[in-house]
Amino acid sequence: MREQLNELLEKISFQDASLLQLALIHRTYLYENPTEVSVDNNRLEFLGDALLNFLSGEYLYRKYQKMTEGEMTQKRSSLVDNQQLAKFTIDLNLGQFILLSKGEESQGGRENNSLLSDAFEAIIGAYYIDYGIEAVRNFLVPIFA
Repeated sequence: MREQLNELLEKISFQDASLLQLALIHRTYLYENPTEVSVDNNRLEFLGDALLNFLSGEYLYRKYQKMTEGEMTQKRSSLVDNQQLAKFTIDLNLGQFILLSKGEESQGGRENNSLLSDAFEAIIGAYYIDYGIEAVRNFLVPIFA
């Protein structure tokens, strides 16, 4: 686990590596390993989801001056839907670092768009806690572009 975490920290730096580690703990891993970990990434996922919605909306508002509210809503939905967030996760090669139960792993969890998008949201939430909103904005804008 420590080796994988160090490898990921080279891609996405964190001041508090435990936040990144927490962002990668899927709930099934917690259920299967209750003596190893005591919490999963759901709370960070919740926070990351809110940040993604806000920052994608802000990005669209600033980038597309003539876009209507309805058009921005539609575009934001496509930026933050499970398939797109899973694509971001795959592009950043983050799936290999997610801690899953053996059952989830055997059922192809690392290719599951919902699971991958949840992990991306959790990482965004963790990054926000560690660095603040400006750093998250700087991380996401190139991805949104």
